[in-house]
Amino acid sequence: MNLFSLSRKQAGSSFSSVTAHSANLVDILSLDRDDFRYISKGKYNTVFLTNNQGRRQIFYNDKPLRYLALSPSQTQVSFFYAPNNQSSEELTLILLEKESGASREIFQTRFASWDVRSDLHWLGDNHLFFLRHCGTACQGITLLTVATGKTKNATLSYSSFSDQPATTHFKDWFGQEFELPGLVDEVYSETKNGYNYLVIKIKDDKGLYLGENRFLFTGSGLLNSRSS
Repeated sequence: MNLFSLSRKQAGSSFSSVTAHSANLVDILSLDRDDFRYISKGKYNTVFLTNNQGRRQIFYNDKPLRYLALSPSQTQVSFFYAPNNQSSEELTLILLEKESGASREIFQTRFASWDVRSDLHWLGDNHLFFLRHCGTACQGITLLTVATGKTKNATLSYSSFSDQPATTHFKDWFGQEFELPGLVDEVYSETKNGYNYLVIKIKDDKGLYLGENRFLFTGSGLLNSRSS
């Protein structure tokens, strides 16, 4: 995978005149730091900016964004976009440095319906993760190191038989295995007091909330810090 850099001036020149002047569209490279407070997700995971100029869809290289996440330090932005108008399965993940406006490709897939099954989430300023499909009764979690673009996959697998208690088996990116009572309801990240956590919310087989498992992310491992 080749990484590339793209300056604000170069990226702006790739927009068509229709896109650049539309009142309902906005180039992500034109956004100020404060604009990121007003970003929301729309239908089909598209991304919008809503401020005193109205609600405008955000584009990159004349293509609409899908998903967007701001790093804990608020200095980096990650987002997917579809670079090929002829393919809904091709997605490219871009890392944007907010201060310089420089951006680079850090991940690409041609099988998006398999490889990208959730929002983007930061684990600190150096790693991202997102869910992926991995087969029957299974979810994958891709961990991506932003500096290198290298990925590792974790798995969440479930009991295969109806007469067994609802249980989630979690094999993380470092080969550790955890058994969680219940089924996965949501997976996301959280940063508190300088520490970064992978959070897995659990529900029972009837959909009732059971609690959450929080894993401290050290960069080289996960520690099951607290269950509630």
